[in-house]
Amino acid sequence: MISENSATFEEGPGTVSEVSGTAQEGLQFDLSPKRIGELITLADNAAAAASTGWHEVSTSLQSGRDAADIDAIAVAFDYRMTEAGEAGESVFASAWTLGGKTYPAPLGTLPTSVADLWAAVAGSSSTSPVRARLNDLLFSLGRQPRHIHAERACLAYLELSAGNWIPLYRALALVRALDIARQMKRDDLAQRTMTQMITDAREYIEDAEWHPGVPFRLIERLVAEKNPPEAVDDLLAAARTRYADDPHIEADVAALQRRRAKGNKDELDRIDREIATIWTAAAETTSGLRKMDHLTKAIEYSRNHGHNDLVAQATKALQDIDSDELGLQSLRRSVEIPGEQIRRWVDHIAAEDDWRVCLQRFSHGGIGVPPSGLTDENRAQVEVLKQQAPLFSMIPRVMLGGDGLPRWRPQNDDERELQKLAFVESSTMNFTAPIFAQALVEIGTNHSPSREELQDFFVAENPSISTEIARVLADCLLRYWSGDDEACVYLLAPKIETMLRNLARRLDEPVYQTQRNTTPGKYVGVGVLLQILGKRGLDESWGRYLAMLLSSPMGWNARNELAHGFFEGVPRPLAALLVQAALYVATLQPGAEEPAPDEGRAL
Repeated sequence: MISENSATFEEGPGTVSEVSGTAQEGLQFDLSPKRIGELITLADNAAAAASTGWHEVSTSLQSGRDAADIDAIAVAFDYRMTEAGEAGESVFASAWTLGGKTYPAPLGTLPTSVADLWAAVAGSSSTSPVRARLNDLLFSLGRQPRHIHAERACLAYLELSAGNWIPLYRALALVRALDIARQMKRDDLAQRTMTQMITDAREYIEDAEWHPGVPFRLIERLVAEKNPPEAVDDLLAAARTRYADDPHIEADVAALQRRRAKGNKDELDRIDREIATIWTAAAETTSGLRKMDHLTKAIEYSRNHGHNDLVAQATKALQDIDSDELGLQSLRRSVEIPGEQIRRWVDHIAAEDDWRVCLQRFSHGGIGVPPSGLTDENRAQVEVLKQQAPLFSMIPRVMLGGDGLPRWRPQNDDERELQKLAFVESSTMNFTAPIFAQALVEIGTNHSPSREELQDFFVAENPSISTEIARVLADCLLRYWSGDDEACVYLLAPKIETMLRNLARRLDEPVYQTQRNTTPGKYVGVGVLLQILGKRGLDESWGRYLAMLLSSPMGWNARNELAHGFFEGVPRPLAALLVQAALYVATLQPGAEEPAPDEGRAL
């Protein structure tokens, strides 16, 4: 092993009643013709006034929701419609879950009396939104006669699609109608719906108003048919022409053409090249970060589909982007810390009479905490930022290297969470690095140990490190104290990797990869070494710190940036953290027991 030397939610009036928040089978409604007539009038008036979506119907009923039956009707329009699920799976989802409460309650948990009420209102409603939503809910619940509810929902959706709702909701109504028709094997309704979808999609494409998401949803659903209508290909071609000015939309439409070409290798190859070309052509008309993003998409798509010539073409264009063209700006934030507090911290590290104690404290972060902070506390800070700065959670960042080229961007939710943690860690390092730099300078100024003293100290601290490593550590410290930061870091960075690799080997971990085909044998990199040592007991906070500093594209990535010569001048705080990291790694050693506080650390 390696050892070391909730949110609160308050209900508003009428927002969550017995109907919408809980499922009480004992709840009963007045189903008399008079009361049902009153409810139909309320629902139809609300639906007739709506034009921007289902929520508008619910909002119009808000003032009467103290009455359980009105609330039960309003709840029907609060469900969020999702993509068509597996057979038997409802497409109606709760709108939100917060503080242990879900609203509306899952459809299958509602009292039977609610379905009875919906059926009574749906049967005599005169407006298509009411009939569409209530019959669709009853169909999704499996309410009998299910085929009747399905047919009524389809017909109501068709009627709604010709009404005064905004185009997106009219299109989604047709998509849902086709889904229901296919589930019920009603080819007549499906054909009627597809005919309307084709007509509407063509009108939206030809419309002078720009709303590409509307025809796209209609065409996408038609493409998903087992035997799509012939008109789909013409619609796709027309959509690509109409939306050619937006590469994102054109690429999405081309991807639908690709689905149509499945099994036709030549056609797939042609479309793949066209999609990559969409991005490279867009890059030629843009500049800066947008150009970089377009070229990155072209490279990724071409690489994923085996077009190496297009990869090379886009890569050359990416390399030609001048760093000044990116228009990057430095954002600074100030944190006020009393000078006496910084002084106490620096003195704690550097003001001891024995320089050996000073270096021991410096190597372990002063108080045993890495310059990036403790991982658990950083994770807690991420959660605070999510609450206080919502954009922090919503906007992923592309990490650029010292040459201005994109190094990394998150590909999934897990990586987006890791990027948030890395942001907090890097920010903490930016804050602590100047303090460590000052402390290291003062250790040298106050004590001025010789090369021989330093070298003997490192060997005594950890007999398992070689004399050569001890010599380099001593030399780098002297170079730092003399102001030769560049020589210090370029000597030090590869030696940190050497120490990590030697440590893994002493733990009998495999760190060498033999030749594979044309790829020659090589050692694993710093990132892999840290993963290996993490499994053998390296403290998580220190392991993440070393990764952020040395090898992670989410962090400073100093080992790789230095190796490729992307630093123009080495900042003194960076040099100080590399010295600190090297001294920390030099204290690690294989062992089975935890060391005393002032002893070397063991893995």
